[in-house]
Amino acid sequence: MNQDLNSMIVARLIQKATNEHPNWALGKKALQKSLYFFNLKSGCFSFRWADYGPFSGEVQQIVRDLEAVGRVKVGRVETRKQNAFLHRVEYVQKEPQLEVSSDLDESLDATMGFVAEHSSRDLELLASVHYWAQRHTHEDNLTTYIYNVLKMLKPDAGFTEDDINYAITTLKENNLL
Repeated sequence: MNQDLNSMIVARLIQKATNEHPNWALGKKALQKSLYFFNLKSGCFSFRWADYGPFSGEVQQIVRDLEAVGRVKVGRVETRKQNAFLHRVEYVQKEPQLEVSSDLDESLDATMGFVAEHSSRDLELLASVHYWAQRHTHEDNLTTYIYNVLKMLKPDAGFTEDDINYAITTLKENNLL
């Protein structure tokens, strides 16, 4: 995939979230996790482990570039937590409607259908569990393995073994594991 197509994919996902799921706050973290799940089939972007789970520097740069040319707006949205906020990413260029291949658009629709049902925290959990489940090569229990990894790497996240089991079940139900 080339850089122009990757930029178009990111812009189209933001456009879909803005137009089709206006009550869902697509923050930077949720955008990263959305594209992580989209990437499972497309392989467009490279992801590495970061503080909030799988992260793509390329996606981050594309969002910056789209913001710089006025196609997207990144604004602050207050959260229930005192002095905390998220960055909501919105598509602001009204015309033209972005076009990608029908296969990519269907894959983006499927991704949006899955991710728009979940909060940012849930997406962080789901993507983190998926990331480490794909790297699980031990004989031990998958839940225990992922719980121990996340407890070590993300101690402040407070994910429990029940959270890990929920994520594994959700991922399996959606044919992502």
